[in-house]
Amino acid sequence: MSVVHSNEQTPSLDPLRKELADILILPSTVLSEHYIEHHHWSDYYVLVCARNGHPSVRSFTELSQTVRYVAWRHPGLERLHNHLASAQLRLSHRGELSCLETLLDLIAKGHCISILPSALLAGRFSTLEPVPLPLMIMRHISVVARPTSLLSNAANAVLQTLKKPSIIPAK
Repeated sequence: MSVVHSNEQTPSLDPLRKELADILILPSTVLSEHYIEHHHWSDYYVLVCARNGHPSVRSFTELSQTVRYVAWRHPGLERLHNHLASAQLRLSHRGELSCLETLLDLIAKGHCISILPSALLAGRFSTLEPVPLPLMIMRHISVVARPTSLLSNAANAVLQTLKKPSIIPAK
């Protein structure tokens, strides 16, 4: 069984049509009579910073000018940065990390800020503070599969796992 993730601006079902994948995970819903969407979810991006002891309202502009930005390397990163650039929102970019746990730890210690999907912050509000972006940037993900792929126990196990809410336990 193979799973393909696509973050193209104009996603297609070609990997399923060419039988290069059994399951295709897309940033938006694309369907035809031969492909079935089995699950979809969406959330929005927020700027994430360390929660300090004082109840102060910090803005995106203030944080983006005073704290280093470290990006979380994930399939939606290019699309996120394109949205920010088109809105002329500037960040002092200092690199990328693919390990979410490490990035969240650095943010909680006040070493950097990042922009993350809001769903990843569940259970972490004691150490992390979400700050709304000046514009709403949504993230949409669909799980699309060929009907014959669903005869596979492995494909069904992947779909069931994707349908479960993922909460990263806070340390």
